[in-house]
Amino acid sequence: MKLYDYLMLKEQEQVLLLARKGEFVAKFDNVGTHCVLYSLSSIFVEIEHEKGTNKVVNRAIFQSGADLEKYLPSGEIII
Repeated sequence: MKLYDYLMLKEQEQVLLLARKGEFVAKFDNVGTHCVLYSLSSIFVEIEHEKGTNKVVNRAIFQSGADLEKYLPSGEIII
């Protein structure tokens, strides 16, 4: 699935597809929240949850780039 195709789905369809076919990649802890990264074909979906309540406070959908850096142990990409 391409990024554009995923974005064209309704939000509920995106969530269902991610639950069925998405693969857990990594988790990143922030102050007060934690972010969970999933891969789905050639895209990544990041869901940010509030600690304590587990309420979704943000969602980001992207293909690659700087958005992935925080999930790397050293925090930087070396090519």
